[in-house]
Amino acid sequence: MDKYYRILGLGPEAQIDEVKKAYRKLALKHHPDLKSGSEEQFKKIVEAYEMVCSHLNSKQERRAMSSDELARFYELLKKAAEEKAREKAFENAARVRAKRAKEQEKSYRNAIYSFLGILIFLGFAYKGYFWFIDWQISKAPAEQIATVTGVERNRVVFEFPSGDSLVEYRNYVRGSGLRMYSSAGMPLKRGDEFRVLFRQDDPDYHKLDTYTISSETFNRYVDLAASALVRYHLDPLDPGTTTIKKSKATCLALLIYESYGLEGLVKCYHFDTHPLERFTANSLTWSFFWKSDEMLKIRSACGLD
Repeated sequence: MDKYYRILGLGPEAQIDEVKKAYRKLALKHHPDLKSGSEEQFKKIVEAYEMVCSHLNSKQERRAMSSDELARFYELLKKAAEEKAREKAFENAARVRAKRAKEQEKSYRNAIYSFLGILIFLGFAYKGYFWFIDWQISKAPAEQIATVTGVERNRVVFEFPSGDSLVEYRNYVRGSGLRMYSSAGMPLKRGDEFRVLFRQDDPDYHKLDTYTISSETFNRYVDLAASALVRYHLDPLDPGTTTIKKSKATCLALLIYESYGLEGLVKCYHFDTHPLERFTANSLTWSFFWKSDEMLKIRSACGLD
């Protein structure tokens, strides 16, 4: 018993009230929930407390016991104290795990909220930027034809007349490999012509309208869409041959443009594009587009079916 008294910092003459007071003080100091705490030391304190309390509460009974009975009694007392200390340690560990899990869940939730907040902020910033450009253009609106003079990595270089001078700009564009696409979705090439809206007294505020194109660019887009339709009809048993003539493919492309505008030509061109590369026009959306009722009418009009 001397060992247990020493753990509690007491002498053998200590009374039950002193034992409880010492236990509370040490338990608070070494509790595992605290940074300075120690689970192993906490278990020793609990075990010592249980042993000393049982020792003090059973003094009268022990006086009538033989030495062997006392030895067995203390052995059982020690096992009971160890078991209780172990149970309290397990309970404490469970509380710690639950607390950590709750804190981790909170941190994950805060991270998700932060990520969503950033996305919302970026979305508003993106919309706000173009709103600001439109607002600046509206102060002194002007319109011209812009000609593509170069295509770089994720950049399109174009020029257009403003007043008595020719101004040149570089705009960001998306790309796939070495091929860069306009905002409409068709591949860019030197010589392409698009409408550009700008502020007359300050052309730095401008907006390239790649949905409004010149006749030459339109003819190139129709040819690209027709070539894509020819590739779509390649004979799987003989990849060198196709089941559709270029004239019929051109007929399809023209009627598709008439019904769907430039977006229809974009769908034709991207019929084999992976969905992860382009969300609006890809191999998945193409299958639905090709089998739609309107497309069945167009295919019939061109004598395809």
